[in-house]
Amino acid sequence: MLTIDGVTVRLGGRAILERASATVPVGARVGLIGRNGAGKSTLMKAL
Repeated sequence: MLTIDGVTVRLGGRAILERASATVPVGARVGLIGRNGAGKSTLMKAL
């Protein structure tokens, strides 16, 4: 299981990803979708 709780990423003093939380069960397949600039790549790099 993968669990993240309250992840915040700051860049230059500005929160670019704020309080992200998720739980992914073992064996689950998950897609991460969103608009351009929503923080998808930033979240994956933070993991």
